[in-house]
Amino acid sequence: MNEPRSSFLVQAYAFGVEGAAPLVFEALDLRDQPDHPANRFTLSVEPGTVVAAVGDEDSGVGDLGRYAMGLARPLKGRVLVFGAAIGGLPYYDLLVFRRRLGYLQLGDGLLQNLSLKDNIALPLRYASDHRLSEVEGRVAQLVEAMHLGAVAHLRPAQSNEEDRRRAALARALALDPELLVLEAPFDGLTGRAAIEILEHAARRLDGTPRTVFLTAQDLHTSVRRLIARVVRVQDGLAQDEPS
Repeated sequence: MNEPRSSFLVQAYAFGVEGAAPLVFEALDLRDQPDHPANRFTLSVEPGTVVAAVGDEDSGVGDLGRYAMGLARPLKGRVLVFGAAIGGLPYYDLLVFRRRLGYLQLGDGLLQNLSLKDNIALPLRYASDHRLSEVEGRVAQLVEAMHLGAVAHLRPAQSNEEDRRRAALARALALDPELLVLEAPFDGLTGRAAIEILEHAARRLDGTPRTVFLTAQDLHTSVRRLIARVVRVQDGLAQDEPS
């Protein structure tokens, strides 16, 4: 008789606080030598919304995604993910907790020795309790949704930039995360492709809105209509831009 499968998500939920906001930045000091030391970045991302932080290279906006994932810690302030101070979690607990999160890092982060399809499958194979048939079915679903059928067998170096970006997003979506963190997700994409990708990213498997936080130096005008809130990081502060 087969042993019952342990639920990876049950373990992940143990670290959050029920009812807490998906993502909160509390009084972060984003720059090594700020012109205005008293200026601190504060932002709360509400459930089921798409929120973008934009700013130039020196603004510190590029660090926000890593802070949200617990990959780096701010010099001052803290980051709460579902109510948990993610920067203070022990390494193993952090790995478990991240099963509730999806991450598209700057560039794409794809493994060069694997096909696009196998890159997409990685979280399902190593961070879920899915059976082999379930993994294959979910990967096929993502390949179709991201229009990668003709290139899924290729390695990243054999693929164009848009297909690599689509595959990286598919990998980030593999576990159907509650919170999706995207770093410069539209670089190298046309406005039409950016809209398509964001529309897909913003919906979970059951059709409910997903919480998405993205960072960029700037945004396509065409995608702004899909974003509930855009803040510009300037002088260490989050300044709302008109919708």
